[in-house]
Amino acid sequence: MHNHSWTPGAVVGTLAIVVLTLLATAGAASAGIVAPRAQCAASGNEDAAEPAQEDAMRCLINYARQHAGGGGVGTDNRLERAAGRKVGDVVDCGFSHTACGNPADLYPRRFGYTAARSFQFGENLAWGKGKRGSARNVLQAWLNSPGHRSTMLHGSFEHLGIGLRTHNGNAFWVLQLGCQGC
Repeated sequence: MHNHSWTPGAVVGTLAIVVLTLLATAGAASAGIVAPRAQCAASGNEDAAEPAQEDAMRCLINYARQHAGGGGVGTDNRLERAAGRKVGDVVDCGFSHTACGNPADLYPRRFGYTAARSFQFGENLAWGKGKRGSARNVLQAWLNSPGHRSTMLHGSFEHLGIGLRTHNGNAFWVLQLGCQGC
């Protein structure tokens, strides 16, 4: 994670700058904290509708966090909207936390998530083709990457937003996590 301070007020943000090209599948790093297939519907089905895949990712993330000793995270409408907009930028302008030349935290700020006196924010990106783009394989790849794992399992995060866009057979994922007043 990278710590960033913004000058307006006492706002302090923690921004995880992480980039992932999906090449990995499950390994020792994710053993025991990946939900059984039956627990999270559509988690391995890259052909499921995007909302079903996003629900599967929420389920997988909460299972992993709870089984790694942390608490689950709730959905936050502002982060959901932010992740949905961000994934559009990633598809339209390139795979980057600063897609379209925008700051990584543009949409959480635009939708009011960062209006709290203090906040923390983390973001994971992923893309994969076919099965490698399924929620289950993306989660396993994030768990097998120390930076992504740290962001996803960070104990103070309380909220999440997930964006998924499929384009030309590729699945593009944006996970945004945060807490306010933390």
